[in-house]
Amino acid sequence: MAKAAWLLMAVLVVAVAHAARPMQRNAIEEQDTNDIAMLGAGKKGKSPYHTPHDLFIQERASKQLPGPGQHFSFGALVGWDRIHGMMDSMPDSKLLLLVRHGQAVSNFLSDSLGPDEWFKWETKCGYTDSNGTKWGIFDADLTDLGVAEADSLNSMLRDGGWFNTLTAGKPARAIVSPLTRCLRTASVVLEGLPLTATNVEENVRETLGEDTCDARRAASDPEHAEEAEAEEEEAGVGGSLEPVCRFKKGLRSRFPQYSFPITPPKARSSQGEDGEQEGYERSTRSGFGLLADEDPLWTEKRETQAHQVKRARSFLADLWAHAPERVVVVVTHSGFTRSVLLAVGREPYRPQNTEL
Repeated sequence: MAKAAWLLMAVLVVAVAHAARPMQRNAIEEQDTNDIAMLGAGKKGKSPYHTPHDLFIQERASKQLPGPGQHFSFGALVGWDRIHGMMDSMPDSKLLLLVRHGQAVSNFLSDSLGPDEWFKWETKCGYTDSNGTKWGIFDADLTDLGVAEADSLNSMLRDGGWFNTLTAGKPARAIVSPLTRCLRTASVVLEGLPLTATNVEENVRETLGEDTCDARRAASDPEHAEEAEAEEEEAGVGGSLEPVCRFKKGLRSRFPQYSFPITPPKARSSQGEDGEQEGYERSTRSGFGLLADEDPLWTEKRETQAHQVKRARSFLADLWAHAPERVVVVVTHSGFTRSVLLAVGREPYRPQNTEL
């Protein structure tokens, strides 16, 4: 039986920087077009996941918001009571509330420097502006604006009563990308919300490779923290990632409010337990978490759209295996949001920062 993934776009204040290289833009766009065509051609019948139509404005990529903010009713084209009524009639369905992180340093630099100048720095560990201000690019943190955006969404969800409307009182779990900008966003957006659990999950990261803002720090602190701190300061002047930027604090020290279990994957099956559909990936991970203490996914080569969609499908398999909740809030990135939509046969809507 095909699984229904109900997708609502919840984009947090600012999205991840994803500036196409100026000299490679045409090649990238052509590759994306080819990848998307390949993903959509003849694949619909093989996917165990699908979404109902005509429920959300984000089903049309052309409806993207021109700037930060939220669609009316978070994009719902029908009443939320009707959406939950449909869910109740489909017991194997889930409602995914996809939230993009707030404005990150990488987003700010990309916008302020422009694409040509940003291209020179997006593979560096940091940037120092003309005033001597150092900006960390590696595993980019939120800007003050990004924090404010996250706080605004939290006010809507908690104080404005929207979380109760979106969940209809159903138990809800949160899944968060292990990159700093998402962990910081989730800490603000999810504050005070009645969640059954919050898990950090490797597979919901932004497009992998090349850009240092999309590399993650290790879960553990480096062995020589003082040396790492000094090298991190030097990197702020424009050091290169060789092979990974130095940092003083690992994820566990920087975000003690989260757990960072290591849950490496075992062999996956190409067929479901009941042999229900070809192409169904059955999760064999023990649960959500990191694939390794240090970043095992970042490379100097940029991840393709097709590979990211495959990663999104793996996440959906893990979601059905390890999250019994019917409603799941996913604090993630614009690129991964786009790939989740492609994985369920929808248009690749790209959310704004902290858009839900």
